[in-house]
Amino acid sequence: MKWIAEILAIAICTSSITPLHGEEAQLPSAGKQIVIEAETAYQKGEYDTFLEQLHEQYQNAGKAGALRGVFESAKATIKPRSSPENYKAQVKELEKKRNERLLEAIEENPDAAIAKKVDSVIFFTLPEEFNNVLSELDSLKYKLPEDTKGSIENKVSALETEYYIKSLLLDIASHRSNSDPDQLAKKKIALSLEKLDKMESAAKEADDIIWIKKIQIAKAAYRADKAYRIDLSVLQSLAVGRINPENAVEKSVKQIMMDYLEQKRVSLDQRTAEIAKK
Repeated sequence: MKWIAEILAIAICTSSITPLHGEEAQLPSAGKQIVIEAETAYQKGEYDTFLEQLHEQYQNAGKAGALRGVFESAKATIKPRSSPENYKAQVKELEKKRNERLLEAIEENPDAAIAKKVDSVIFFTLPEEFNNVLSELDSLKYKLPEDTKGSIENKVSALETEYYIKSLLLDIASHRSNSDPDQLAKKKIALSLEKLDKMESAAKEADDIIWIKKIQIAKAAYRADKAYRIDLSVLQSLAVGRINPENAVEKSVKQIMMDYLEQKRVSLDQRTAEIAKK
């Protein structure tokens, strides 16, 4: 099972890139609609078999001794949601300019499918309390408690790490099967919903009021954040050629996103160079 650790380590490095599509694809459904449909199906138990099979793969990887290596690789490559203040300010300015150009691009075609995704992206805001909770949970994947029977934070941390690795396993399977982007997104949502349900159960079992509230906030925050990220990934997929633009508006959006991603890359390279000099 050594291949599991090796492939997962590669997946860790690429998991922040746009979602998997075929060679070229049409625009997926709206992010909000995908989230609603996935949660409805999840609540009906339609993803139970999939979740059980993925858990079995995860357990097999653990028995093969692959998970510890995957975790150590993850610590060296994954990045928390937070970034240095000066870099965040630079990105925020780039996003402002990008959004202005995107608004101009869709101005004469407000009912186009791509226009709805642009609106979803540029008008998205997440309350600070929501963002703080998501950032806290995200940071917990850096920890791998030896005993999941300890504190509630240990249990939540163990679940965060477990489901992060399960998400990577799903990415690998999707690479091989060339999954439909909507279906992959929905499976990811079902996986996250199961994780949050287990976290909430653990918090209730511990009778920890603080963590019960945090997980409830995390559920609401996740729904909003996931819908936004699905729509943003569509714009990014246009930029990198994963989705083929079908009209003039989509071509304009593609060019704007290409410019934005290149500017963001340059900004990150500059920031990395500055850190290296210190």
